[in-house]
Amino acid sequence: MREIKLVAQTIDLDKSAILYDFRTFNPADWTITRHAPPWKVTAEAIEGGKPDEDQHGQIFFKDPVQGDIVLEFDAELVGDSYHDIVWWWATSLDQQPWGAGYLGCLGGWWNNLSGIEKTPSYTPCCIIPTTPIERGRKYHIVSGGIGAVQFIVVDGNLSCYMTDPDPATVRGGHFGFGVYHSHVRYTDLKVYRPCWTNDRHDYPLDSEYRKEMSNRNTLSDLLRSN
Repeated sequence: MREIKLVAQTIDLDKSAILYDFRTFNPADWTITRHAPPWKVTAEAIEGGKPDEDQHGQIFFKDPVQGDIVLEFDAELVGDSYHDIVWWWATSLDQQPWGAGYLGCLGGWWNNLSGIEKTPSYTPCCIIPTTPIERGRKYHIVSGGIGAVQFIVVDGNLSCYMTDPDPATVRGGHFGFGVYHSHVRYTDLKVYRPCWTNDRHDYPLDSEYRKEMSNRNTLSDLLRSN
């Protein structure tokens, strides 16, 4: 069972419907682009940008998806590039350059930060110092939206979690990839209609976390008393 644990939800990828399984990419399916960087679509990968060029850009799949959506893919920096792995979901293209939607990013915001922004106003957003990236590594990313929750999971670890009171997934939109002054290769993309459940959490008396915090508090009290 492949489960994605969020804060108060669990996604079961094995039970999720696969909307698209890009074992190979067809260039004819990826003709929607924004801005200037070059994109190369081959059967094996989607590759975009050049390192340290003062440009950014996006490439989107031809058909939109409405409702909850989860992307699963691998991404790696190419050559001398060292920042900004970018992807998009639930993004409206009814205006230039984009309407309402979401972008996720690793290694961004000029300081190797991770986060999610809602376009076109970039609010709400959640940008945090988790999951710094480096050259020479391939990252396995699971990201998307379920209800009001938007999230990023990297190599099995929750990297970013954000709620949006007006989720763009309700109206639906396009998914795709991006670069920002960077050169990135994207492979092995799957797109799901997620099967997910809400989780109930509490603090059981016998939990290891409770025991650990109790021991810490006891030690702190002893130190203060001395």
